[in-house]
Amino acid sequence: MEENKTAAFLSGFLWGALTGFVVGILYAPRSGDETREVLKENSKELGVIIKDKIKDAKSRGRDILAGKGVEIQEEADEE
Repeated sequence: MEENKTAAFLSGFLWGALTGFVVGILYAPRSGDETREVLKENSKELGVIIKDKIKDAKSRGRDILAGKGVEIQEEADEE
């Protein structure tokens, strides 16, 4: 029951955020060309940020797996 409420809330929140974003873009005081340029720049910046976050997550994942590999090897050596 609790999971359904959480999922419903998150779904409503995301739809509301998306709707607000679209309405905000449509009623923005900038011209369409200016708005598209700003969105283009922001999407490029966001792409770089996401790539960096993915790279960091992969690196941390490798470090964790390498650490677990060492632990498993040490346990195998002890047996």
